[in-house]
Amino acid sequence: MFVDCGKCTTDLTTRKLVENHLDKVTTRIRDFCGSKLINEEFIRFLRERLGNCAIDLLKENNYGQLQYMVNNFYQHISLFTGDDKEFQYELDIELEAPILLKYVSEEIRESMEEIDWVIEIKYNDIKKMVDLIVDRIIRLINIQLLNNKESSSRIFLTGHFSVNKYLQNRIKKEFSLQVKGISVPALPEAAVANGAVIYGLSMIPTIFTKFDGLKLVISSRLLKYTYGVQYYWKSSDDLTHDGKNCKFKTLVKRDTKITPDQTFSFNFKPESKQIISGSFAIYYTQKYNIEHCDEPGVKRLGILNIDLSDVQLDSRSIIFRLTFGQNEIIASARNELNRQEHMATFCYPDDDF
Repeated sequence: MFVDCGKCTTDLTTRKLVENHLDKVTTRIRDFCGSKLINEEFIRFLRERLGNCAIDLLKENNYGQLQYMVNNFYQHISLFTGDDKEFQYELDIELEAPILLKYVSEEIRESMEEIDWVIEIKYNDIKKMVDLIVDRIIRLINIQLLNNKESSSRIFLTGHFSVNKYLQNRIKKEFSLQVKGISVPALPEAAVANGAVIYGLSMIPTIFTKFDGLKLVISSRLLKYTYGVQYYWKSSDDLTHDGKNCKFKTLVKRDTKITPDQTFSFNFKPESKQIISGSFAIYYTQKYNIEHCDEPGVKRLGILNIDLSDVQLDSRSIIFRLTFGQNEIIASARNELNRQEHMATFCYPDDDF
């Protein structure tokens, strides 16, 4: 599993290792919880201490000084491990953003002069900022492990934020018993780019030889099964069967003519703000019409687990898609509000390929 902790997004990708070569992607998650969230929390902290008006003026007229403060703080917390309770950061306003002395209100000016314009950002404040993103990354890894059809042997941390010692320690503590190893490359920020180059070079022989032999490409075919989903969460319109929540949502019926990569989808809106996670179970059957997943002849293809931790947002909307590829079925879910994405691949039933 590759966990790419970037500035804007965190991307989790699981690849299967076949004969010492990385094979196809089996599961994937993307969430907009990059390291810039820490910068945003730091600015929010400054607003609380110096006032919204002062920070707005600084951002509008002296953005360089604001960015200088943000960069210095971010570099300092890269050393944060969570072990040292005395860890803190001293922000010298006169040194890092002297123009703020003109922007703050008279009341704030008096209080800042009493502490010589030095703000001490304590351990708990720093931990709160970092936990905002670290907790989300750990939750995403848990979901990714649930979606993996086989156990993951190793986790690789890459990207801008992966150098953070606190993130590394939390992940090792949380998952050291579930995977054989957790690794961080020497240059994690360059790892993704280097990997892309290596992958591109590895494809050159394929490019030159792909026309050596003709391959049969199926342009269309008839499905032998009806495919649908059962979604695991309670809502007012859920149907129950023998006391169980097993409503079957049909996506495509048997004998439907499909083309490669054709997608069938539906929109789902969680009604309760208390729901922070969920899952879609994909089923197939030879029946044309089906109401419940536990009816005879209904088989489960797989499960896609998703994160719904954005409980602060109203009218959450999830689009679930089932895509019938050339060699596999792809289940995906996208949160239309925060653009978070989840994906997992499944093999076709043996007699529907």
